[in-house]
Amino acid sequence: MVISVTPANSIAGDNQFDLVITNARIIDGTGNPWFRGSIAVKNGRITKVGFFDTSRAATKIDAKGQIVAPGFIDVHTHVEDIYDNPTAENFIRMGVTSLITGNCGGSELDIRHFLVELRKSLSR
Repeated sequence: MVISVTPANSIAGDNQFDLVITNARIIDGTGNPWFRGSIAVKNGRITKVGFFDTSRAATKIDAKGQIVAPGFIDVHTHVEDIYDNPTAENFIRMGVTSLITGNCGGSELDIRHFLVELRKSLSR
């Protein structure tokens, strides 16, 4: 997949959006069929989805007809060894943004301890 990122030609501070993804096939997670449109982001939050004026964006990404979807939830994973890969790049590359673990009874019981150890592994 090739995505081009183009700085928009606008005066600094005059941007309505920080980022706009254009020409996307959007799957919104509601169960409805995909639709074509754009997605705007401002201050780290999605602010518009659909068809709108994209000219005042600091950065534009042309999705070139690729699918854009919300993060996926992996409802059954064995992530107890995440200390070895604390940034979870393997999940992020697949679009997974949330994990549910412990379905088989083998996960940490002390969540505080788990999160402290995870934080330590991130600083290594």
